[in-house]
Amino acid sequence: MILLEYGSVLLRGLGITLWISWLALLLAAIIGAIVGIGRTSKSWPIRLVAHAYTEFFRSIPTLVQLFLVYYGITFIFNINLSPFAAATIALGAEGSALMSEVVRGGIQSVGSGQKEAGLSSGMKTWQVELYIVWPQAIRVMIPPAVGVYVSTLKASALTSIIGYVELMQTGLFIRETVRGGPEGFTILIAVAVLYVIVNFTISQFAAMIERRTSFVH
Repeated sequence: MILLEYGSVLLRGLGITLWISWLALLLAAIIGAIVGIGRTSKSWPIRLVAHAYTEFFRSIPTLVQLFLVYYGITFIFNINLSPFAAATIALGAEGSALMSEVVRGGIQSVGSGQKEAGLSSGMKTWQVELYIVWPQAIRVMIPPAVGVYVSTLKASALTSIIGYVELMQTGLFIRETVRGGPEGFTILIAVAVLYVIVNFTISQFAAMIERRTSFVH
């Protein structure tokens, strides 16, 4: 059976996909948090820059970002990026724009009255943010943050355009090896099923975390 013969190869491709998507998400979370906080800043220049960053990277198609990073950075800075590095940066940049919206929404979901109450009780600004704002904001951020990761995971299938071999490209290579036909179609179905299993597992894990933090109001 074709799946028994190439199953381990597909699982290796899945591992590569998970690895790059997690790295991209980590980069997206760090940059997105900074930009998201900037979008809630009281300083309008900071809000303007953060908003421009979000709209710029959110508006450019993933394929274009991959080409810009892989070829653009090499051309402008004379740096030879590997497909892995370029894919991580491009996916991270796109994800950070989406994460900035998640962070902004989470912070703004906490009523200003709670912040004022904390300040009036003698808490410092950083204490209000740490003990009042962020615990509630994180709970609000969990569902959309999972959506960002799922989007990043699916977008990783496009990284083959710059030579990075992940799950989708692995499946296509196998399909070419078996010369299409029913076996080639079976491989593509297997790739789709692997994506479904991973995304469903991530969604269920996020739902569990959300339930466990539901005591935070």
